[in-house]
Amino acid sequence: MTTPGPSGQQTDLRKVFYQCRLGRDDLERMFSMACEGIPLPEVRISTVAANTRFWKTNLPDLVETVRSGAPELNQDWNNLSLEADTASQERGVKIIIDKDRTEVNVSGSDTTWAFGQIARIENFLVSRGAVFSSPRYENIVAYIFLAFFLGAGTFFLVRGVDDDSAAECMKRVREASSGRGAFDLALIALYTVGALIPSYQLMKRRASRAQLKVEENVASGSWWSRLSAGERIAAIGIPVAVIAALAAAVTAANDVWGK
Repeated sequence: MTTPGPSGQQTDLRKVFYQCRLGRDDLERMFSMACEGIPLPEVRISTVAANTRFWKTNLPDLVETVRSGAPELNQDWNNLSLEADTASQERGVKIIIDKDRTEVNVSGSDTTWAFGQIARIENFLVSRGAVFSSPRYENIVAYIFLAFFLGAGTFFLVRGVDDDSAAECMKRVREASSGRGAFDLALIALYTVGALIPSYQLMKRRASRAQLKVEENVASGSWWSRLSAGERIAAIGIPVAVIAALAAAVTAANDVWGK
């Protein structure tokens, strides 16, 4: 980004953030903040689209250039970067943004300024949903847990389906007919909660996923309010379907196999 200035020393700081939700106003505010403290900064804001790099000294001009030079992008920006340095290279900031993460680099011969500047940018990004580790692995764990729990429930319901004795099946049904109502309700509740907790977490993480919208603002507010209409319908419909399916499965198991 920059080379050591005339002072003979330089502080180089780097931090990476995930899940940043950045819209047009957020980007302009962050870029303006990043340039504070850099006297007469030489600013370059750029993006790569269709194997072509576009750059300007400010975001509005870059947007107009990309609209005319790469209309096929259709507002779906997947990268953006800012570089701001002094002519003497005593202070500099570089921010690299893509769909998954935001990398911030600050360098300067003034150590106090460098640490203060990266702390300000960090606080701003945290207020826009930034976290310090990738949520990808957390999502994988949630998917594995959900699959395991549903698989275990399916195994319980179908266990014994290979019984070929009609007398044995009838015996199990008679045994199941007494005192199983409360047990069935408890079983349905247990598997419903076990299935819905990871589903809820996955839906929440989806609402909190990283976003880069250069030509419009991103939705703010609670994670529920940030979901689209279709996602909200799914968030309500899936639990209802899970409960209904579990209830039907337990009832069918009792009727047929006496589980």
